[in-house]
Amino acid sequence: MRKIVAIAVTLLLLGYAGISWYFSGLILFAGSEPYTAAAATAEVAEVGLTGIGEPELLTVVNDGVTVAGSYYENPAPAGCAVLALHGRGGNRLGSFWFAKPFWEQGCHFLAFDSRGFGSSDPADQTYGFYEKEDAVLMYQWLLDRTGLPPEDVGLIGVSYGAAVSLQALSLRDDMAFVVADSPYQSLTQIVTDQGDIQFGSWTRMFLPGAFWLTEQRADMNVAAVAPLETVRGAQTPILLIHAREDAYTLASHSEAIYANSNPATTELVITDWGAAHGRSVLVDYEGYTTLLADFIQAQAPDFGAQGKE
Repeated sequence: MRKIVAIAVTLLLLGYAGISWYFSGLILFAGSEPYTAAAATAEVAEVGLTGIGEPELLTVVNDGVTVAGSYYENPAPAGCAVLALHGRGGNRLGSFWFAKPFWEQGCHFLAFDSRGFGSSDPADQTYGFYEKEDAVLMYQWLLDRTGLPPEDVGLIGVSYGAAVSLQALSLRDDMAFVVADSPYQSLTQIVTDQGDIQFGSWTRMFLPGAFWLTEQRADMNVAAVAPLETVRGAQTPILLIHAREDAYTLASHSEAIYANSNPATTELVITDWGAAHGRSVLVDYEGYTTLLADFIQAQAPDFGAQGKE
């Protein structure tokens, strides 16, 4: 009898470990769209980035991981620039729609492939634990390349990139602004939500094991990946945008982040345009650009040359 019990317990433990390992793999690895010059040309045309030339390709290296990006210099510069961050599973091209409103105002922009995506080195995807360092390195590159001060260089990110942008505030809090479209409030919450949606609530019993294995495999702290904590006390102006109809990352994530932020410098807009996750900019581009313009006028009036007049 004891032998049977021991075998049963062993099998249960092995099963738990195996399922936890599987889920940790889903957390750390997502498929990526390759970045190519041809795809970039096609995306520029689709987005309608008028007057844009060939990009300056660049890389930064963080702890042995090479991260690749593209810098676009505006031919009609207005003394401003933005760093644009894409969502999970894509590459730098996924941020072009979010850079477009700034490009049309004369801003340069830099878009890069997050580690593990596009042309950047294969790497564990840590949801901001290491990516925030990559973003700050890219931000510094943009400052150096343009010669602009931080008050004229902002961040805009969508989904995964939005959460990374907010976490970058823990490393530098002097940026012109951070626009975060559809961010998650924490890694633990978004994984819990997606486990429920994709597989069912039974997955929750495996999450402690999956999170522990994720930490061991990626040498990271899962609990530290929490934009709702990194915004606490931040002085950089923040605009949170979220679609009310977002069924992937619920608008409650942005609401939780907003509740922890500085109310004097943070704005929250929940769009009711019928947009899916991260798609408000596509559903109502003019409305989206108005949101950005109103936010900058209120919270970052010195952004760009217009603020210096």
